[in-house]
Amino acid sequence: MDNPRKIDSYKTKKKSGAFEKFSRFKSSTLSYIEEIRTNRSAFLFEIGVFALGFILSRCSLFFGAKPLGLSLIAVLPRSVWAALIGAILGGITDGFNGLILAVATLITALLRAAVSVSASKDKQIFGENLLLKVSISILGGFVVAVYEALMRGLNETTLLFGIVMILLTPILTVILSGFFADEICGAGQDKFRFFDTEEIDGNKAVFFKFSALALIFFVGLSLKNVGFFGISFSYLFGALITLICAGKMGGISAMAVGFFSLLGISTTNAISYAISGLAAGVIMSFGTGYGIIAGGVVLCLWSVYSSGLEGLLSTLPEYLVAAALSLPTVKEVENDDVEESPATVVSAPSESAEEMVGTMALAYQNKFSGNLDSLEETLSDIAEIIRTYTEKPIRLTTEEYREIVISAAEKRCRECSEKGLCATEDIRPSIKRADKIAELLHQGRKITPPDINTGTEFCMMAELLAEDINCEVGRREKESYILSDFSRNAEEYELISALIKSARTADEREKAVDHRMTDALTQAFRECGFKSGIIRAFGEKKHHFILAGEDESGIKISSFELRKSIEKAANVKLGAPEYFRRGKMVLMECDVRPKLKVSFATATLNGSDGEVSGDTSVCFEAKEGLFCSLISDGMGSGEVAKKTSEFVSEFIKKGMKTDSAKEALMHILNHSIRTGREECSATVDLLELDLFSGGGSFLKSGAAPSYVKRESSIFRIRSQTAPIGLMRNIDSERINVEVRAGDYIFMMSDGICEIAEDAPWLLLLLGESPCEDLKEYAERIIKEARKNSTSKDDMTVTVIYVEEA
Repeated sequence: MDNPRKIDSYKTKKKSGAFEKFSRFKSSTLSYIEEIRTNRSAFLFEIGVFALGFILSRCSLFFGAKPLGLSLIAVLPRSVWAALIGAILGGITDGFNGLILAVATLITALLRAAVSVSASKDKQIFGENLLLKVSISILGGFVVAVYEALMRGLNETTLLFGIVMILLTPILTVILSGFFADEICGAGQDKFRFFDTEEIDGNKAVFFKFSALALIFFVGLSLKNVGFFGISFSYLFGALITLICAGKMGGISAMAVGFFSLLGISTTNAISYAISGLAAGVIMSFGTGYGIIAGGVVLCLWSVYSSGLEGLLSTLPEYLVAAALSLPTVKEVENDDVEESPATVVSAPSESAEEMVGTMALAYQNKFSGNLDSLEETLSDIAEIIRTYTEKPIRLTTEEYREIVISAAEKRCRECSEKGLCATEDIRPSIKRADKIAELLHQGRKITPPDINTGTEFCMMAELLAEDINCEVGRREKESYILSDFSRNAEEYELISALIKSARTADEREKAVDHRMTDALTQAFRECGFKSGIIRAFGEKKHHFILAGEDESGIKISSFELRKSIEKAANVKLGAPEYFRRGKMVLMECDVRPKLKVSFATATLNGSDGEVSGDTSVCFEAKEGLFCSLISDGMGSGEVAKKTSEFVSEFIKKGMKTDSAKEALMHILNHSIRTGREECSATVDLLELDLFSGGGSFLKSGAAPSYVKRESSIFRIRSQTAPIGLMRNIDSERINVEVRAGDYIFMMSDGICEIAEDAPWLLLLLGESPCEDLKEYAERIIKEARKNSTSKDDMTVTVIYVEEA
């Protein structure tokens, strides 16, 4: 028998779960009503969705089926209740069949509410995934199809009607999801930027645009039979949305929108509106009024040409009404009566915009400490490399060891002489053998009595004397090690201090306002309709933009026109923006994205002497937007040269994580090699390429020339400097370059050639058509070098290709 307490517990949990779902539903609905009541923009948006639900519910597609209203209710992520009311009113006023469609629409909305509340633990409803939305739309279409079959009997007409309702409803739901469902394209709430979708990747952008044009087509088709005093609402809608797109997104977007808005009504007039939208979008850059007039003139000429006077009368009245209605939405008409130049009459930024930008700028500057954040890790890595590389025992000179031996022997001999213990004062074998003993000490040997005594010479104090010598040598070596260690640390600490200072300075530069760029952007910001807005540009390498202005609808600040104006004025590519709203004020914050990308390949060949290669080549992205390529050639041969070049490469790779002064980093590297275990040096050939701007530089110390191939031109980058590790002060040279998409960069070790005059074959080879396969290209250069060069040195070539991101 079941435990009554367990049964009661189950009922309580079940009741509690149902209550929780009801509470979420109630809370979400109340929040929705409160937003409409307090936010004017939200209220106007609800009115628009209500009208959309009304007209789409009355649109017949095939065999009398009307699936658009159901699809709209099934796919909307918000404002479902407004669309539902519109669809129900549309169905009720459309006859008895429309009433059944209204009931099916209501069932669809309730099913979505129940499913989303059950599936989601937050307070929002209608947040279910697309698969659930499509499934619910199929159920709605099935209800309408079954009712039609029951009322009219199962025949060919009702069967086709049912097939259309059951199949077309989910298909339209998927099509409209590209515009309405955020999980498909992440398009957000700004639904007016039909073609400004650069932040949406690949196929998602195409689907978003297709869905938007499909919605425009269906709205135009739904308004086909609606008119007022001879004004066709289909033509009025087409003209209105075409002019809005012309003002906000340019001629190409307006042409597409104009064509699809009337494609379901008249192909001829669809072409008329497309050409009119193109003309209006192009001319609006000179002024809104000029653009509207140009669009009207082109519309009249094409309509008369294609359909005569009838065509003109069927399009021009609607265009004129749409022009009057669109003026408040698109850019304001320039006031021709103002005597002052628009460039000199500039409104002061509003206090609200100034406050928003100032707050966001402070937050940006406080959070930006990327170089200092990564510096701790960088120094830790470098310290470990230095510790491993520079550890070695400290040895005195042979002369210093000889002095220790003689000093200890004389001390023992004096003691023996004073005590009368030694009868051979004139022999003193330890002093006679001082040079030999010093050599043994320099080799790292400890002295034993046999090292002092020989077969013909004998010292009775040899054991004590050997102990004296070893103790003194140990003391002197330890003293020398400590002095050397402190000296090395002092220099290292000074260099690291310079490194930290340069990193902090670089951070301050990236936090600071770029006043010159800000001035240029302010003018572009004003021209895009923000008369009292404010914009700030930050940074020196990776720019950051913060802008704010009054834009109640959010259309201007998210427009394609503003984005392109900023990119043109700053000569950058913008990344995905973030938006913030406070009342009527809207703020946008965004970074930039790289304009270039690179691909590379490396080929290497050991020298003909058979030893291991002393060349090391690495290519890496030090941080976002900074590509680096490095070739280091260890001077000498074998394992020592290889180890030195590997140490140099790893050191620089770790150190490039920050914007610290590279010269300070190279000084630390030079100091580390000079105090290393082996006496060796290495070349440094470092390319730094800024993918945001295309600017770059070569840092060369004893390196071979590099080459840049641009179409048919070859540029040589060379420097007459010494390898690092040879001198106390590093000998290096920085050479700035500017690269473009389509450039090839060639970096090579001196085994290929030291100067171009030594290898005329190289210039001839680089002047030929490049290989598409970069690896094959690098190996081809190595092969020709081996064929034409008598050098037995190692050979390394890195080929880099630059293209647009």
